[in-house]
Amino acid sequence: QTFYNLADTFWLGKLGGDTARNAVSIAGIAFPIIFFFASFGMGLAVAGVAIISRFRGAGEYDKIREINGQFMIVFSVIALLFIIISLSSLGFLLNLLQTPPEIFDLARNYMQVTIIGIFFMFFFLAYQSFSHGLGDTLTPMKIQLVTLTLNVIIDPFLIFGWWIFPRYEAMGAAYATFFCRFLTALLCIVFFMRKTKHFMPKRHELVPDLKQIRMILKIGIPASISQSMISFGFLVLQGFVNSYGTVVISVNAIGNRMVSLFMMPAMGLSHGLAAIVGQNLGANNISRVYRSIRHTFSLVMLIMITGGVLMYLNGAELTRLFINDPAVIEVGTRMFRLVAVSSVFFGILFVMMGVFNGSGQTVSAMMFNVTRFYVLRVPLVYLLSGKLLELPFLQQGFIADFLSRISMPLSAYPYDALWWSMLFSNIIAASLAFYIYRKGKWQEVKIDR
Repeated sequence: QTFYNLADTFWLGKLGGDTARNAVSIAGIAFPIIFFFASFGMGLAVAGVAIISRFRGAGEYDKIREINGQFMIVFSVIALLFIIISLSSLGFLLNLLQTPPEIFDLARNYMQVTIIGIFFMFFFLAYQSFSHGLGDTLTPMKIQLVTLTLNVIIDPFLIFGWWIFPRYEAMGAAYATFFCRFLTALLCIVFFMRKTKHFMPKRHELVPDLKQIRMILKIGIPASISQSMISFGFLVLQGFVNSYGTVVISVNAIGNRMVSLFMMPAMGLSHGLAAIVGQNLGANNISRVYRSIRHTFSLVMLIMITGGVLMYLNGAELTRLFINDPAVIEVGTRMFRLVAVSSVFFGILFVMMGVFNGSGQTVSAMMFNVTRFYVLRVPLVYLLSGKLLELPFLQQGFIADFLSRISMPLSAYPYDALWWSMLFSNIIAASLAFYIYRKGKWQEVKIDR
């Protein structure tokens, strides 16, 4: 999923000059908005893995078929609901995010196309949660590899107007992504029918069952709130980024994509761990759960430390790969040094999330994600950047003096507060998550049958 946006950012950066900067900025603005509206589907996917993996571990295959029917109902209703809400509130959101006037109309058009594609993204999330719950992470990956490769290929044809295609520039990336997500949904249906037809719900199992829907929502809603709170936090931070213009918007977009490139393998291991935790809790094999956690932690740390070192040493080159603009490269170099260190603590969070989500303890995951963003990261951004001094009631007396001293180290580059706050909040959140894990209550979560 991250590669879709990474491919768009790469090709749009080749448009050159202000056009490239504006186009990359639009892709950067779109990412947190799409993430926000897709977050409830991601939360339901967490519930799917937790519930299906438990039934798989306990050998209750009829229950898997029944719960699939209820997931189809819930996913479809929520997907349609959020598409309607997002399209009707898009203009308000872009204004709220202080989108620069020169890219406002194009950003709105770009977002309209990508938001409609959320419906097909939900198809994939539903299928992925089902497959991961059964322990099959390979099939969803195959589907994504096919459609991603196609996206990378057709992006330049639609962006630059190669061969018989018109030159759509930024809109070309939106059209390519929409088509590939549609194809992803079709492939999910084909694979489901061919590989796991015996789990296809019967007609009477497609009738809403309030008990099962409550069970889905009991686990899915905290996970959805957690995901949506994170994504809403990114929207708040995107408004902060947008206030500094297209150079900082472009750097933030590039940084998010490159960090995600290293995060995705670690996140994939986290998803795999969630399935293993759920299956072995269902089979009452606790020793194997702990053994899997230790192995996952070692692998995730290897990935994140390797990625961190590469980003720290090659920040300028990585920025230049997307946009060869001296102003963008200068900011990007500083940004990569900070996110390189921060990414290691992301790795700890991923492992803990795999444990909590696999066991169904989504409330704890929600608590430390809310803490990470709203108690730590967002306040730190506005504190370290000096933005709080723009509030009239904080411009007098000892409070103003205190805030000035806090923001003084970043006065030359106040937008660097975005990445310093990421570092501090990830360190504290990782410590909190590990503390919750050590208490061990995640082993006690029950799944209703």
